[in-house]
Amino acid sequence: MNVKVLSVLIGMVWLGLGTAAGQITNRPVVEEQFARYVRIVRVELTSRYTIIDMEYKSTMPQELYRLFPNRRLITNYISIDPQSRLYKPGNTSKKYNFIRAEGIPVEPEHLNVYPGDVVNFRLYYERLDPGIEIFDFFEGRNPGQTEYWNFYGVHIKNPLRRPSAPKERPTEVPREEPPLASTPQPRETVPDAAPQAATTAPVALRGTVYDAKTRRAIPAQISYADGSDTLQMGTSSGNYRLSLLPGQRYALSVAAKGYLSTSAAVSPADSVGRAALTRDFYLTPLAAGTSFTLENIYFETSKFELLRESYEELDRLVTMIQDNPSLQVRVEGHTDNLGDFDKNLELSRQRASAVRDYLISKGIAADRIEAKGYGSTRPVARGTSEQERQRNRRVEFVIVKM
Repeated sequence: MNVKVLSVLIGMVWLGLGTAAGQITNRPVVEEQFARYVRIVRVELTSRYTIIDMEYKSTMPQELYRLFPNRRLITNYISIDPQSRLYKPGNTSKKYNFIRAEGIPVEPEHLNVYPGDVVNFRLYYERLDPGIEIFDFFEGRNPGQTEYWNFYGVHIKNPLRRPSAPKERPTEVPREEPPLASTPQPRETVPDAAPQAATTAPVALRGTVYDAKTRRAIPAQISYADGSDTLQMGTSSGNYRLSLLPGQRYALSVAAKGYLSTSAAVSPADSVGRAALTRDFYLTPLAAGTSFTLENIYFETSKFELLRESYEELDRLVTMIQDNPSLQVRVEGHTDNLGDFDKNLELSRQRASAVRDYLISKGIAADRIEAKGYGSTRPVARGTSEQERQRNRRVEFVIVKM
């Protein structure tokens, strides 16, 4: 939720406004959250809603109290993003949408708050399916300076509904007893269905995002997708935690302002029976002269037309350039040494220009990007094997100016 707030409402008593009493979890366990000044006080499941009661406490560092003894000179504001939603951890194919709020405005409206204020508010979402006893609460995707209140691994009481027993026991039909001399016949056995091992339980992915040079943890944004939706979380400490479903493969992207972004594919199957995976990321600081190879850029053989498989990598590049408005870059094309030298030189230039044209088409100013082709004149591998030649066929990205 955007750092924004209301003033009072201390000890507010919720009357429910006609909702029937349901399954209630007071002070649920939350595995991970990234804003300590807001907490989930209570979760109630009615026949129609998932109702979340929350409390916001506005704080201010002591040094600011000394500089501004009148706390009303320091103003924050809060609201709830109507695009917020609930998920079963790792399963983005089904979302439980926001319905309404009480005690807090809905964006674009907001409420001013001051240090020391406490705000209690209530949020209504679609009813979680029975059996979902852990959920993730995504309030937003962390664009710009907005700080959202995302919670991961919220534990509640929400058992599966069991079918009620029949009211009357059916009358038994008497069966004729077999003759005493009859030989018992072996019963035909039906093999049991394959047991559902704990493979349905979410697997936790934990880790830290570091500065590759200083080895210090840095604030970052992590997005992940399973093919149906993309979610993004922000971590101010560098530490992150995600809940992933077994049997799926996730594409992770890690970005931080002033750093080269990176990506990785993660599958819970890699946990090999463990309940958690660990994956740390090391981001390279942006600096003049820094260069790196764009790993997932694809062209038709001996041509310069970009294939669609390149777009995801290039879109991450667009975001990084947009997040660093003073950045000027150079796209460099390189080939192996097979074939005609002059044709290779021209092909490398055309491929670099194709990447530049794509970035411009996405809104990057043309004067921030130059393109050059070097053909086979700057190999990174000197051997003659196909693997080494493939390393030489590449597109590089160079920071010219910060």
